[in-house]
Amino acid sequence: MNADEFAETVLTQRQILVCVGCGGVGKTTVAASLALEAARRGRQALVLTIDPAQRLADTLGAAALGNQPEALPRDILTTLGVPEQGGMYAVMLDMKRTFDDLVERFSENPAARDRVLSNPIYQHVSDALAGSVEYSAMEKVFELHESGRYDLIVVDTPPSQHALDFLDAPARLLDFLDSRLVALLIHPAFAAGRFGFRLFQRSTHRVLRLLEQVTGMGFLEDISEFLLAFEQMSDGFRERARRVRELILGPTAGFVLVTGAGGESVRQAGRFLDRLEEHAVPLAGALVNRIRLWPAATSPPDDSIPAERDIASLAAALQYSEGAEFKAQLAAQAAVDGATRYADLVRRDEQSTISLRDRIVSQGLYWGQIPEFETDVHSLANLGRVADWLSGRTEETLVSVD
Repeated sequence: MNADEFAETVLTQRQILVCVGCGGVGKTTVAASLALEAARRGRQALVLTIDPAQRLADTLGAAALGNQPEALPRDILTTLGVPEQGGMYAVMLDMKRTFDDLVERFSENPAARDRVLSNPIYQHVSDALAGSVEYSAMEKVFELHESGRYDLIVVDTPPSQHALDFLDAPARLLDFLDSRLVALLIHPAFAAGRFGFRLFQRSTHRVLRLLEQVTGMGFLEDISEFLLAFEQMSDGFRERARRVRELILGPTAGFVLVTGAGGESVRQAGRFLDRLEEHAVPLAGALVNRIRLWPAATSPPDDSIPAERDIASLAAALQYSEGAEFKAQLAAQAAVDGATRYADLVRRDEQSTISLRDRIVSQGLYWGQIPEFETDVHSLANLGRVADWLSGRTEETLVSVD
């Protein structure tokens, strides 16, 4: 499978593409580049980032991104080679807004909705509620997919301490709702009914007040009311979590593993690959980003010391080109030294990634490489260069293994 075949498979035959990998490997850039390449192929493509650092906005040249998709201007897309039938959009997850929308959707009535949204406990913990960050991300993907406005949604997942936390998030949230702690706090209320719940609150009033005095926490009385209201929505959350997981792991979705060429990045990518296999995740391939490549993607020369005659020949050529006053011998030696050091880096990157590459290729998956550019990718023009490499649309040959 070459680069163009990989791009055609994942960008025109899938509806959701999830980029996974550790932090610092350029996952946001790769996700945006994949969306751009999909738009170049005539699709309405959206990239969703969970990165609060606004790196995607910087890359797209936008002042800021919010919880609603923003379309890139038509004139910019045309400059980047996107046809009229293609389009590109970007959105940055607002976790609290997304979770608020879920509460509104699953509330039995406006009063129940307001009871949760105005509860002090909810206001304090909605951002950190068990798995809410990753749960909100997957919910947003589901919402955008259900809208039917986009042919492809590319997800830039957050760097997590534990691989694929976002896949486990719905289960963690449901575990919280089903936990013994929640049961102890709210089931007496259900058993006694609403009137009995008021008695339950009064009977524990003294205990709660005493705990507040000891701990300094003034919100303990709100816990029962919050959990009681939230429990009434749990069936909706359970069903939604099931549908989200089926979508993300279904036939219309695909995963791309993004890694750097450094040893630690490759080791973390190996651990991601382990988890992907455990979850039976539909992996489409892997991309190693910012790897040092020799020109034309050939192997660098061996590490033997260049012959003096080679340096002399280069010096003569520089002298002829730059004139008699130019310090050609020094320049030639510096050029050879620089090339030698760069060749060492190319070999180092190749050696550090070879085991991961072999593992990917042995499974019949795609292995692609994106070179380290001379500047960081903070512009749409450079984003287009990355997209060129992802699709094989470049003068240099993108390394791939059949």
